[in-house]
Amino acid sequence: GKALTRVQRFLNRVRELSGVPTHVHVESENNFPIGAGIASSASAFAALALAASKVYDLALSEKELSSLARFGSGSACRSVPGGFVEWITDPRSGDSFARSIAPADHWQVMDCIALLNDQHKPVGSAAGMRLASTSPLQAARVLDAPRRMDICRQAILNRDFEALAEVTELDSNLMHAVMMTSKPPLYYWQAQTLEILKAVRGWRTEEGLAVAATVDAGPNVHVLCLAEALSEVLARLRQFPGVKDVLKGKPAGPAHLLTGDSLSDPQKV
Repeated sequence: GKALTRVQRFLNRVRELSGVPTHVHVESENNFPIGAGIASSASAFAALALAASKVYDLALSEKELSSLARFGSGSACRSVPGGFVEWITDPRSGDSFARSIAPADHWQVMDCIALLNDQHKPVGSAAGMRLASTSPLQAARVLDAPRRMDICRQAILNRDFEALAEVTELDSNLMHAVMMTSKPPLYYWQAQTLEILKAVRGWRTEEGLAVAATVDAGPNVHVLCLAEALSEVLARLRQFPGVKDVLKGKPAGPAHLLTGDSLSDPQKV
């Protein structure tokens, strides 16, 4: 289906870059739901870009590898570098890629994903983005993006969680406002999505808990928190009606190859 076509197109690009026409056998596996709005394509194409670049003997820098991964999935470019990363455009070439702005150990911001629906969403992220220009809010969202990026970048570098929380929630709400006002309108949120968003904001503004919420192109809610609040946040989310599971993640290193014994060692994977 569409997934196969995306991989074929991506590998055709790699073959063109390398000048090697050899075809390959690809096995891809995720340990979290695919197509549910939690960046499965980002991890998949970052992995495929790195593996393919090695198979086809492409000596790529991290910047070049990030740029290559973008052709499989825009978000994949951000999954190549490690730590906290920023997706930027090269003003000279027009190419875009991601780069690290702080290492993984810079700040222990955790991601707790409240899983409300693990099924493949009916409208994918790419299709949703193509509708964005039909929203009267999109131009204002784009115009304000550099300001929000500056706030977000400084919040990370200064480890200012309150500033990060406010700009994160604003950016998420702006994206979904654009989708809800597109033609046709696109509604990714479920009723429980909104309930969790309201609850998380209350936990922070009324109780002082270091939490923030953001929603990708899907119904599931990413709840960011500081490490010291992790246990409390996990417990609260797991008790929330409609939450099937809570996945958790933390800042990690760059995409890397698993070889030899590491393939059979779950601690290394």
